[in-house]
Amino acid sequence: MAKRTGLVQLALCALTIYAMFLVWGLLQEKITSTAYSTGYDPLDPFGEVEHFTYGVLLNAIQALFSCIAASAYMLLRTRHAPGKQSLLARLGLDVLTPRGCQRVLVARGQRPADAPLRGLSRYLSPLTQRYVLISAMQSTGSWLSIVSLRFLSFPAITLAKSSKLVPVLLMNVLLYRRKFAAYKYVVVLLVTLGVYMFMALGKPSPKKRGPSGSGRVGLALLAIHLLLDGTINSTQDDVFATYGTEIVTGTQMMLVMNAISATYMTLALLLPDGLGPWLVSRVRLALAELVHPHWIATVLAGGLRAPPSVSLTPQLVGGVQFLARHPDALRDVLLYAAAGAAGQIAIFETLERFGSLTLVSITVTRKLFTMLLSIVVYQHHLRRLQWVGVATVFAGLFLELREKRRQSAAMRAAKRQ
Repeated sequence: MAKRTGLVQLALCALTIYAMFLVWGLLQEKITSTAYSTGYDPLDPFGEVEHFTYGVLLNAIQALFSCIAASAYMLLRTRHAPGKQSLLARLGLDVLTPRGCQRVLVARGQRPADAPLRGLSRYLSPLTQRYVLISAMQSTGSWLSIVSLRFLSFPAITLAKSSKLVPVLLMNVLLYRRKFAAYKYVVVLLVTLGVYMFMALGKPSPKKRGPSGSGRVGLALLAIHLLLDGTINSTQDDVFATYGTEIVTGTQMMLVMNAISATYMTLALLLPDGLGPWLVSRVRLALAELVHPHWIATVLAGGLRAPPSVSLTPQLVGGVQFLARHPDALRDVLLYAAAGAAGQIAIFETLERFGSLTLVSITVTRKLFTMLLSIVVYQHHLRRLQWVGVATVFAGLFLELREKRRQSAAMRAAKRQ
């Protein structure tokens, strides 16, 4: 029964991730590419047409919705939980305080009972420090991924991300000395190879050209992004292993991570519009002058001749005014945030229950299953070697499923004895 329940939970999480992020991706493309109009005006029959350019506001709304969804989900799950009467306890936030974190670590044998809190831990608990570190790495990794688009084509970046399982496994082993069964390495190899074949052997896409040497810069940025991704996932696994899933749940991690992200985004939205690009352009030009005439100077300058102007109006004001002018854009943004929040709940539940390797296997193969769905619906055609890649992925997933069944059977047999 436990085996069947675990498989049903995994299937439900995977289907929710696929469905919600398919909707999320479609809405993201619509929001960023649609020319929103204010409607018909007798004095201006063509109306005012604008594009949504407030990415930070979009991410802030997403983080806020995710906080609300995580809080509601946790309150629902803990409504009958014994010993959790206070709101902080039901949301799992009591362990974020220095004393609460100390109590958990002592109870789990991770810290001696008479060991006092020292340094920063007296004001910011070790668990909170881990969350801040994960959030900072996540923000940096996302930024590096976006910057790498200036130097590499989107298909090339997507192809490189198909190997995400490798850095996740590598960082788990190197940073936290975690040991995996031999079959896990085989599963990672098969899934990575299969997804790579599926994506690399498709129809060739036009390559993005950039300045001489820009490809090397893009690859370096992408490599750092993948290493940060692996560090993030392995650190999340270590948090669950250190504090226990009965104390730190996936939804609690989702709530805290999004609260930190929302804080970052709100601070950024309160800055004058255009200040960020202006500072970046200044730094790029200064660095370009230092290394001139090396090819890196051309990459850093990026063809920029003059720094952009800076408006004194905060970005938040401009974004809210845009959504007030375009109710249809507001509807798309809210649906986007809701789909992302639902998908995140499934992601963190998978992370808590099945670990980062299983989660990354689902997210990495999401594009493959989306393409298979489009083949059925729209009758697209794959090359033969792409079908070999699909078969390789399914071989890896079948091996993972078979080994999980064996482990479940062994655990049940041990309990009977």
